[in-house]
Amino acid sequence: MTLSVCMIVKDEEQFLEDCLKSVREVADQIVVVDTGSTDRTVEIARSFNAEIHNFTWQNNFSAARNESIRYATSDWILWLDADERLMPESVPDLLKLLRPEPKPLAYVLQIHNLQKDGRNYKLSGAHRLFTNHRAISFNGRIHEQVVYSLAALKGEERECDVRLLHLGYGLEAEVQNKKNKRNRKLLERMVREEPNNAYAHFTLAQNYGLTGEPVKALKHYKIAYKLQNFSKPMQASLLNTMAETELQLKKTESATTHCHRSIQLIPNQVGAYYLLYKMALNTQNIQPALKWILKLELNNSKIKKSGRQISTDVFLDEILLGSEIAGLYIKYKQHDKALDYLRRLLKNYPDSDEIKRNMLQIGTDSGDFDLAETILKEVQPVELALYWDLLGLVLLKRQKFNEAISAYEHLFKIQPEHMPTVKKLAGLYAKTGDMVKAEALIRHLNTLSPEQS
Repeated sequence: MTLSVCMIVKDEEQFLEDCLKSVREVADQIVVVDTGSTDRTVEIARSFNAEIHNFTWQNNFSAARNESIRYATSDWILWLDADERLMPESVPDLLKLLRPEPKPLAYVLQIHNLQKDGRNYKLSGAHRLFTNHRAISFNGRIHEQVVYSLAALKGEERECDVRLLHLGYGLEAEVQNKKNKRNRKLLERMVREEPNNAYAHFTLAQNYGLTGEPVKALKHYKIAYKLQNFSKPMQASLLNTMAETELQLKKTESATTHCHRSIQLIPNQVGAYYLLYKMALNTQNIQPALKWILKLELNNSKIKKSGRQISTDVFLDEILLGSEIAGLYIKYKQHDKALDYLRRLLKNYPDSDEIKRNMLQIGTDSGDFDLAETILKEVQPVELALYWDLLGLVLLKRQKFNEAISAYEHLFKIQPEHMPTVKKLAGLYAKTGDMVKAEALIRHLNTLSPEQS
């Protein structure tokens, strides 16, 4: 069956091309509703044979979205923002969903929101793919949804494995602040217009959280919690975001309570366990911190395979998470467990210099130079200069001077003008009686400038 990709845009030249590239294999029609771009946005859309329609912005996202789907002629509609991409591995999964359905239907797609660090993700879900049933429409001045119209039609919603990558949380501070201010006005207006709408208070609270106003955020999280008639996954999300805000305000006891309530609702999650881990770490309770992070790691793996279980969650970079776990084992004086853990992680990521560096650090920090030498041989090649420098140091500690000379000779080839390397090698030559080589290096040393130290 056919698919229309529908978008609303304004000044999105930074993102639009990669977005449209991600869907050109699956889109039979691309509809772009422009609300007043002054950059190359429209030009880029035309280069993908998109249908361009102009629309006067009305401070209402649903009005603009409904305008975009009005032009859809295909059997199915997928709606995207310009800073989103359909993940390449999801293309086959999406195509499998495009089949005849007897009644209105919407699929919840999984959205991976890349964080500013470029490695960790917040996860969410949204009804992004639905049958082109003319009565399905968007509701809500902001954070617009089709779920209300779908319910009115007695339609069906289903989960699926199709995933979108969202880059919007990595925006430059000035751009992000401008976006947050625009959204704030719409969210506050929505709360005034619908004071008993729990979702409106929830999303306003999230906005306050983004702009560093935790007191205001907590106020609206509490209102949302009193009003809420959410599903269990959505309740768990609300409890987690409320606990995160309480943690910022040093309300540790209530934050802990809300995390445990969230886990009771949805055990297979990361978010609540992550907050419990942070709280334990903040109070230097290493053993509870280790307990929570190991549970977190288990659920992180489950999410990677089968997707999130709550409406919003987090997915942590496995190498960063592994480094954190190894660090806790070290604080707990369990170097062997830290090393075993990193060895297992290295099997999954054999090219990761970050894991290798952490293993090297364990070897040198433990004071066990037999172990350090074993690790060095295990993890090469890591960054060559670092590798030879550490190996030379370990061999020196073990008084294996000839082998240390070999290591520092390798290092000297890589960085012949690095003064500490030259000094170490010259000293080793002198110690082993090779004065000709030692004197040659001293002459070389005198040619180096102080900046090269």
